[in-house]
Amino acid sequence: MNKEHPYVMPTDSQYLTTKQLAERYGVKPATIKGWRAERKGPEFYTVPRIAVAYGSSRVRYDLHHVLAWEQTHSITPLNHF
Repeated sequence: MNKEHPYVMPTDSQYLTTKQLAERYGVKPATIKGWRAERKGPEFYTVPRIAVAYGSSRVRYDLHHVLAWEQTHSITPLNHF
């Protein structure tokens, strides 16, 4: 177990949805979707339909990649976790 976060294993990855990432930057989800279409913004994954509940977002952003992207581009999020 991780001493800082007792319920999170060190190998666990945390993922954000488009809505959560938009909230982090203080923009609308449509802005994040536009970044994806233009291949801007952090790396993302599309989860297979079978792996998510009906109506749930299939796009996920690995928190580690988000933090690395922010550091590389000197971005400070408006809303921290």
